[in-house]
Amino acid sequence: MITINDIVLQENVLAELLFEPSLDAAQITATVKNGIVTLSGSVANFPEKWAAERAVKRVLGVKGVAEELTVNFNFRPGTRYSDEDIAGAARRTLEWSANVPEKSVQIRVEDGWVTLEGTVDWQFQRQNAYTVVAHLLGVKGVSNLITLTPRVASADVRSNIEAAFKRSSDLESVQVEIEGSKITLRGTLPNWTEIDAAGLAAWNAAGVTTVNNQIHIGL
Repeated sequence: MITINDIVLQENVLAELLFEPSLDAAQITATVKNGIVTLSGSVANFPEKWAAERAVKRVLGVKGVAEELTVNFNFRPGTRYSDEDIAGAARRTLEWSANVPEKSVQIRVEDGWVTLEGTVDWQFQRQNAYTVVAHLLGVKGVSNLITLTPRVASADVRSNIEAAFKRSSDLESVQVEIEGSKITLRGTLPNWTEIDAAGLAAWNAAGVTTVNNQIHIGL
């Protein structure tokens, strides 16, 4: 049964979606159960999917987001983008990106869905490749299969991450588990902004190749 809190949360989520200027929320529906928001419907492009998820996470009381939106291109009626067009645009965009090492990423496109493969040194490079390609016209989705160069994690990687958390006092309660170059974060934080900040801090540690962010909302 939907609780009163879920009803209020649904109203707040819909209001926030309508308030977000980078998003046309006319075709989006939101349902809520026990604080978990499910988004369905369609948006005009892939970046709008991100905008919708970010908007929902800003709403107080949201414990999780299930994003089931589809991309329905309607921004340029009659315009079609072939897989070759998208692949060419993606390749040129990556070549011009200062944060993606030259010739480090390979691109495949099938029915508007882009797959990125290759190896880079840092998570910010991997994320940048994903971001710039996702904002191209005609892209329906992106599978980011780029891996990080295997390196021996710094012996003091735990202390470096914990020191980063201490510099942001709100993150001191997060527990850090290390297995080789893989990091797992556990604990509770009051909002998604702090959860994302904890994950980013872990990724910034030298030698880290995987971050499993198990932090959850604790109000």
